[in-house]
Amino acid sequence: MKLSGIKPLVLLFALSVVGQAKADVTVGKIFASNMVVQRDTEAPFWGTADAGEKVALSASWGAEAETTADADGRWRVKLETPPAGGPFTITIQGRNKVELTNVLSGEVWLCSGQSNMQWSVANSDNAKEEIANANHPEIRLFTVQNDARNEAVEELVRVTSWVPCSPESVPGFSAAGYYFGRKLQEDLNVPIGLINSSWGGTGVEAWTPSWGQEDDEVAQRIKESWDKRDADYTPEKEQALFEKQTEEYKVKYEEWVKGGKEGNAPRKPRKEGQPHDNRNYPSNLYNSMIHPIRTFAIRGAIWYQGEHNAGQGAHYEVMLTNLIESWRKDWGYDFPFYAVQLPNFMGAWKSPVEDSGWAQTREAFIRVGENVPNTGIAITIDIGEAENIHPSNKQDVGDRLGRLALRKTYGKEGFAWSGPIPETCDFSDGKAVVTFETGGAPLGIRDGETLEGFALTGDDGVAYPAKAIIEGENKVVVSCEEVPEPFMIHYAWANNPIDPGGPIGAANLVNKGGLPATPFRFGSIPPFDTFAKTLPEEAGKYELLYAFDPLQAKLTGGNDFVYEVDNSATLQGPVKKVAYYLALQDMEGKTTYAFVSMDPFDSDLKKLGVPAKSSGARFQQKVTGALIKSNAANVKAGEFPEGCNIEFWDCNYGPGNQTGIEGGDNATFDFGDQINTEVSPGYSCMQIHNWQHKQTVIAFNKFGSGKNCDLGVGNCEIPGENPDWTFTSSGNQTARAEFKVLILR
Repeated sequence: MKLSGIKPLVLLFALSVVGQAKADVTVGKIFASNMVVQRDTEAPFWGTADAGEKVALSASWGAEAETTADADGRWRVKLETPPAGGPFTITIQGRNKVELTNVLSGEVWLCSGQSNMQWSVANSDNAKEEIANANHPEIRLFTVQNDARNEAVEELVRVTSWVPCSPESVPGFSAAGYYFGRKLQEDLNVPIGLINSSWGGTGVEAWTPSWGQEDDEVAQRIKESWDKRDADYTPEKEQALFEKQTEEYKVKYEEWVKGGKEGNAPRKPRKEGQPHDNRNYPSNLYNSMIHPIRTFAIRGAIWYQGEHNAGQGAHYEVMLTNLIESWRKDWGYDFPFYAVQLPNFMGAWKSPVEDSGWAQTREAFIRVGENVPNTGIAITIDIGEAENIHPSNKQDVGDRLGRLALRKTYGKEGFAWSGPIPETCDFSDGKAVVTFETGGAPLGIRDGETLEGFALTGDDGVAYPAKAIIEGENKVVVSCEEVPEPFMIHYAWANNPIDPGGPIGAANLVNKGGLPATPFRFGSIPPFDTFAKTLPEEAGKYELLYAFDPLQAKLTGGNDFVYEVDNSATLQGPVKKVAYYLALQDMEGKTTYAFVSMDPFDSDLKKLGVPAKSSGARFQQKVTGALIKSNAANVKAGEFPEGCNIEFWDCNYGPGNQTGIEGGDNATFDFGDQINTEVSPGYSCMQIHNWQHKQTVIAFNKFGSGKNCDLGVGNCEIPGENPDWTFTSSGNQTARAEFKVLILR
């Protein structure tokens, strides 16, 4: 018998079965057995089903909800949750049934950030004992797996599970998150759900949605930089770079071993792949690790991040505020947000005030706590480690975050809930009087009878260690014989102001609950204006074209330089001479200046100022008719009709003697460097040289980086550094600076 004639019927039957097949009802991947639902709220639930299919939710505590899947097969509904308790069962019923069992109702918190939030219990202090004692069945843990995406996804890409906290489940979980949750569970005696969504080495801009940072110029510059890298990327280039870095790593590692393994071991290089896919490409982590769980009912969020963005410390307040506001918009309510201020790190301080990205980032956290409603900052300036960016004491981190939440979210009283935070400062009678919000306990001194870590600055811009005494429960009075009229006060203003090995001593202001005061500063130093005093003749002849403080300099979108004074619109007409004046005051109060006038090298006034991408100013050329005046010992003063040159550009640059300036060194950054126009805006430089005498006269590099810029008058004489100050970040060692561009018409 032939069977071939049956095949079409079999095929038709199979097609009929497929056509009738229906998709199972599913629930979002963050919903699972063992989960915790936020108590006493209407918690959103979501999932998929056939378009038009009815989906019913019922909970064993008695709540019910029903909805219909939309045309795309998506459904969403809110379910009323009970007071703290459980275990419960939640049933999702469509054509099929899904059951979530052993569900608890309690307090749910999102834990996010970079490596110090990701840092595991297994790597924290007393790990063996902590893990053995981590039998907390009413604490439930959920980890969002690391994933980076260019586009926002509706569901978590990698499946995970809710698990009860136990010695088996806790070792790999966030230590800061776990110790925070444990604190809450002990004090509130309710179930706690912790969602860990964190990834080491990541920036705040990666965790913020693109629509939440569209108006942030700094974030947009970061994105532009990534886009440029992506456009230039090829696997072959990356492989070549990786091989080069690997060889360099091997040399550094051998040197580290031979040196007795002092300090941190050098990091192994790794290939990052396509830049657009990188975890640090703006919004990539939000897209895949926050967006899929947005609206899941939470009480609030804790945040431990900032190390990656310390280079944007002065701007971090804006970036973190954007993240908080965009997340709250996603969730639909202003949930509590508690962040960890950066701890002490790196070497002991050596000066009364050491401005840095870490100090500025700490200040940014405090400003967020002051200016963004329903936020708080856990101060950890006393529990970091000088040589470890990942301090292992995460118990105190979790405890301090927990104290904030217990006081500010749950209304608990009778304990110290925050370290002291200054509210006001009054400068009068030769003193600075600072009033604090003490955080639930009177002010005190840690490990001693004398307060340390305070500095006062007068009108000369020099900071001196200051005497400080506690007055009453919430005031500190600060004075200094060397500063009879203080204009500015700093406390603990350095990378690591806690190390007692420094000559300033260990900053030790606390409250009597033992919680440390935040580093802070108040006041402002009078403007640094020395031009007329040092060069009255030139001040009388020349007109001011531009003026700015290099230590506070800003760039707009990477394209325009922001001046304090810009007279380019009014000073029109032929220019006979253009002049540049840079004055620097060091930390001891000594002022060094240099003035250089020359024949104009361009008729466009915009190109005579700081070279910006918008103006197209890029000059590596000799100039004529130069006159140099300076009080610096290593600057040759006098007239130089043909002996000077300028290096003005916004780009990266190399040491090669591009135009063959006589005496220039091809291996050293000096007065004959090579423009790299492929990276613009880049490192950037504005340098005036006397090539006849092999001297840098004025140097201002790395625009827009604040005190991390390079600044110098005369050749840099620091051993091992470049003569033109490139890569020195010498602005950090400068108390005050003044830059003027002038013209003679």
